[in-house]
Amino acid sequence: MGDEAFDEAAFDAWLAGDPRCRPAYDTMWRRIMGSDMDAALQAYGRAGGSGNAWLVGGVAVLLVVLGGYKSLPLIALHFAQPQDYAVADGKVRSVTLADGTRLTLGGGARVKVRYTRHDRVVELTQGALFANVVHDAQRPFRIDTGNARIVDVGTSFEVSTKPGSIRVTVASGVVRFGRNGWFDAPIQLRARQAAILDKAGLNRAADVAQDEVARWRGEWMEYRGTPLRQVIADLQSLSPLPIAIADESLAEKPVSGRIRLTDPAGQLENLSITHAFRVRKSEGALTISKR
Repeated sequence: MGDEAFDEAAFDAWLAGDPRCRPAYDTMWRRIMGSDMDAALQAYGRAGGSGNAWLVGGVAVLLVVLGGYKSLPLIALHFAQPQDYAVADGKVRSVTLADGTRLTLGGGARVKVRYTRHDRVVELTQGALFANVVHDAQRPFRIDTGNARIVDVGTSFEVSTKPGSIRVTVASGVVRFGRNGWFDAPIQLRARQAAILDKAGLNRAADVAQDEVARWRGEWMEYRGTPLRQVIADLQSLSPLPIAIADESLAEKPVSGRIRLTDPAGQLENLSITHAFRVRKSEGALTISKR
């Protein structure tokens, strides 16, 4: 941090001198150079105008100098060319990424994928996705959506977004789910576990059966005398708004037939005709009640 030139050879020698050095350094650097730091630097530059441009540029140069060997995670991620993927509302699309990780997109999902030597990052701006992740201990896989961050620990899981609400449900393995910030502790979810991040905070939801995770991937679902509450739960993932059942007696009504899970609004309308209930849409939810 003085005026001396950065000695990359000495730094590399330090890294090679003990097998604990490199993972310790990588962990520290990912913590310091998270997306919050990047956003803060950019916001500071915008707020201060040209007078602060030299400072932001100087900080970037300083980070490169202090960052250590070869490419720095933040800088590499910032300049990585994103791959954009989207799916039309009512459709399902499967995408295989460069490392073999498979994403299934639904609910009009839009994602940006950026891969570097250090990171694998997916930005989900809307809709829902199911990720079947190829584990790589050297390159964490994470999904950023809204104010949430989901980090894979070698697993398959569903992420469903709605205005003010993000839900994660794990089919297999383990994920860490929490706010996208340095000081908020995430929670760890295992197979069949789910959690929701909304204005009430980050809270565990009821466990689910493994075959209930992201059923919308098959687009259609066959039901035989299934309680309406289960059908609604399946439609929830791709519904633009939460679906609430106002009357408990409606929740137990049996449903039989094929339901297109990728068209929650249309299927609710059909069910309201055949099962004698009404759907009321408000700003924050769809509510099912007796006629």
